[in-house]
Amino acid sequence: MIKEDRLEKRNRLIVYKFYELHDIKRTRIDDVLIALEEEYFFLDQAYIYSLIFYNKTYNDMYSKLVKEKPKALSISVNDIYSNRIKK
Repeated sequence: MIKEDRLEKRNRLIVYKFYELHDIKRTRIDDVLIALEEEYFFLDQAYIYSLIFYNKTYNDMYSKLVKEKPKALSISVNDIYSNRIKK
């Protein structure tokens, strides 16, 4: 069983990686979902999509990233893990 804190960190990383690939690198959404599924997280595309766009917590996090437009290099994994980037 996955511990709740690890699940939270994984989900936050999914949102950030989606933002990085789609909004910073300007990759098409379908290609981003394929990459997240096959290269990064090995989770179903439908799960990843619903996590980002239908889960209020992670949708709010993604919306905040889009609004604030942080650069890819200005955010570290430690920022994500330590909740410096708020949900």
